[in-house]
Amino acid sequence: MRTDAPHSGSYWSEVSRQFRKGMPGMVGLAIAVGLLLVALLAPVIANDRPVVCHYRGSLSFPAMTSYVDAWVPWQGMRYDLKSLRVGGTFPLSDHYAELEGRTWKDVADSEDMSFALWPPIPWHPNQFDKDAITERPSRAHVLGTDDQGRDVLARLVHGTVVAWLVGVISMSIAGTIGTVLGVVAGFLGGWVDLVLSRLVEVVICFPAFFLIIAVIAFLEPSIVNIMVVLGCIRWTGIFRLVRGEVLATRDLDYVQAARALGVSDTRIMFRHVLPNAVSPVFVALAFGIAGAILTETSLSFLGFGDPSVASWGEIVQQGRTYVSQGLWHLTVFPGVAIFLTLTAFNLFGQGLRDAMDPKLRGRA
Repeated sequence: MRTDAPHSGSYWSEVSRQFRKGMPGMVGLAIAVGLLLVALLAPVIANDRPVVCHYRGSLSFPAMTSYVDAWVPWQGMRYDLKSLRVGGTFPLSDHYAELEGRTWKDVADSEDMSFALWPPIPWHPNQFDKDAITERPSRAHVLGTDDQGRDVLARLVHGTVVAWLVGVISMSIAGTIGTVLGVVAGFLGGWVDLVLSRLVEVVICFPAFFLIIAVIAFLEPSIVNIMVVLGCIRWTGIFRLVRGEVLATRDLDYVQAARALGVSDTRIMFRHVLPNAVSPVFVALAFGIAGAILTETSLSFLGFGDPSVASWGEIVQQGRTYVSQGLWHLTVFPGVAIFLTLTAFNLFGQGLRDAMDPKLRGRA
């Protein structure tokens, strides 16, 4: 009778193998990766500039300049990057056509351009089409337009960028704060643990959503402010996870051996203890990204978001007024995008949790 040899390998290879066994986690990962690709390619998927064109005798890539606007939400840094030049000939600023007061569609009809490859969606998310106000889905606008004549599909595509930025950056801030403070509190203990634990209890007492609204109300409407505030209040759960793991490992033999060799506490904490205590953080980050995206869309829906960016919550907020007029596309499509994104990260987090938990792994 054939007996399979037990699987050998590192901890993360075992987690990867168990994760691939679970269908929900793989589905969530596939959707999340698809959304990431849409976000990365947003400026070349939906834009009013050609992806590549032959303009005035040279090859140009006008849509590529939009990456600065799409992925850098803070104004000062955006304009600094726009002043850069790549190879001395490819400016990361408004292209020649805009400098002459013409749009790229005007240039396409002139003798200056001999060839142009346009994006699949030839509309910029903030471009106004005065001839198509609150238009239903059509050939020109696949998912229709909003009350200002902006293409809904283009805004949905660029809204993916906003969702990823808010989720990843805010949870990166929260993960860094929670992990560092959790390691310090769990390893040092004593009064340090007492002070940090009391601080966590104070932060948890505040209702997160209303705290964010209160802070945003006193700050300039900006996607950056939303990301920073979210990151500064969502670290408490990560702190508790890391602290608990460190408390369980700080007295193990390898830690005592490092102390006996005279290794500093800082090196022991971040070189030896942290790698063995960080696993639950990844699960918390996956669920946290979903929560951050939901919070941002809720803020935008209530009017506290950044009006200069295409947020899914803002699209839903603008469309709810016109639902009674049969303009269902203004709410249904962004609602589906929000639902798919939240579902993807929740399924991914659930699959990662099941793969990392030995008790749940044993049931598979």
